[in-house]
Amino acid sequence: MILELNIRNVSLISELRLEPGNGLVVLTGETGAGKSILLGALSLLLGERASIDSIRTGCEIATVEALFDVAKLSRIGPLLESHGLSSSEDQTLLLKREISRQGRGKCYVNGGLATLNILREIGDELVDLHGQHEHQSLLHRDRQQDLIDAWGGLNELRSQVNKIYVQLRSSREARKRLALDEAERARRLDLLNFQVNEIEEAGLQPGEFESLSEEKSRLTHAERLLGTVQGVLEILYRRENTAVRDGLAEAAESLAGLSAFDSNMGMLADDIRSAEAQVSEVTERLSDFTQTFEADPERLVLVEERLDVLHTLQRKYGENAGAILSFRDQAVVEREKLGNQDEEVGRLAQEEGRLAAELSELAERLSNERREAGEKLAGCLEAELKELGFLQAVFKVKVLPREDPAGWIGWAGKNFRCGPRGADEVEFLIAPNPGEELKPVSRTASGGELSRIMLAIKAVAASAAEVPVMIFDEIDAGIGGATAEAVGRKLAALAKERQVIVITHLAQIARFAHAHFQVSKGVEHGRTSTTVEHLDNERRVEELAHLLAGDRITETARQHARELICPVLDS
Repeated sequence: MILELNIRNVSLISELRLEPGNGLVVLTGETGAGKSILLGALSLLLGERASIDSIRTGCEIATVEALFDVAKLSRIGPLLESHGLSSSEDQTLLLKREISRQGRGKCYVNGGLATLNILREIGDELVDLHGQHEHQSLLHRDRQQDLIDAWGGLNELRSQVNKIYVQLRSSREARKRLALDEAERARRLDLLNFQVNEIEEAGLQPGEFESLSEEKSRLTHAERLLGTVQGVLEILYRRENTAVRDGLAEAAESLAGLSAFDSNMGMLADDIRSAEAQVSEVTERLSDFTQTFEADPERLVLVEERLDVLHTLQRKYGENAGAILSFRDQAVVEREKLGNQDEEVGRLAQEEGRLAAELSELAERLSNERREAGEKLAGCLEAELKELGFLQAVFKVKVLPREDPAGWIGWAGKNFRCGPRGADEVEFLIAPNPGEELKPVSRTASGGELSRIMLAIKAVAASAAEVPVMIFDEIDAGIGGATAEAVGRKLAALAKERQVIVITHLAQIARFAHAHFQVSKGVEHGRTSTTVEHLDNERRVEELAHLLAGDRITETARQHARELICPVLDS
């Protein structure tokens, strides 16, 4: 649900803060006061395209932000994660959109920058907005199919169809990759043979790059190495009078002679003897180095030639010995598969046949169960539509498998095109009045009529729908009396499970509100602004009386308004 909505500098709205609350939220007000502007601002937040005309005159930037409670929406967390966005620890979601006259608008999700498409994708999970705006998810065939599957308890079966479909597609793609023509296969085999032979003939050993590089460095700088080591040996051992090792021995003896006077001198003498031992060990190792190491120009040439070979392999097959050897192993596997291609293609063909038969069975079952669910849903919807003023409306759910001669699956002597959702096209059709042909819901009348159709669908399918906020604009267009009363009751029932926001001009609908807001506009300092005010019970009576009687509110109208509100408050 929407916990808080903040709008700044959008059209007539200078600054507006709204906390709608739970249940049925009603907005009323004079025509032109800004009710639809408010919902238009919300639609911008849900990803609708923006125009700089929506920015308030004299302002450079318009902003809309809303805080949502998403504690019960399991899909939001993974959706945010898939786009690299963070979730909030308190299970809320903050959306924000800025529109600039400079054309550099920005979108934010929980404080992180996002694209308009991401905002739209998240918005589809949060809000259904029905009426004069385009954010109407149930007009899309995929959403209609989702509704049928959820309402009919078919999601598990659809998941099975998707699983087998993915396996069949993978098998077909693998077979296509193997089913190369002979010339292409021969070219590929030649390349693989060359690559494997080149790597194997090189006799590459793990760690060889590193060891040869170090040896090259030693051989290249042999003269400096030997000169420096001999100089160090001279300092440590061979220099007369000042050799470090001899000096340490003499110092240790001198201190040891003092131990009778100070025990610390004996310990210091021992420390010097330890240092002497370490110097002796280093001296021996350096001496060994000078005796075994020699400048070898011929060996340096061989090392450089070997490194050239290894660097050639490195450029072609991988950055180190492990990567090169892994490349060889993969090439060997592919070479074996190409050598046994006919056998592998035959195996994959058998696997495809098995998977296609299994997918055909599951898709046919899903299609039949969808058709049954659609018929039941249509019957329920016709009853709902009659209560909402469509007294002779006919509603149908079309479930039609997509025929395709080249389709992967088939039954009843026909082939069908299948996808991860199955083989069906699902579409809601309606004939609102007698004598009219059935047409897709997406092509029926807009405004209030379309909103009432959506309300009927939502009322029937409420248990299957997961979108937590529904907004209806112009739902009362062309109705009144008993129909308006029925619409109000449907909205109130729908609001028991989610937040429902309604713009209305009818007291018969507004009477059911859990929270009632009045939208008005006024002029201050020469500027027109739209404001929204939450109405207490007394103000509600006045507003409903105004809806009933117009500008000349009588005590009779007030009494009628009280009679409309009281049964709702008591229920």
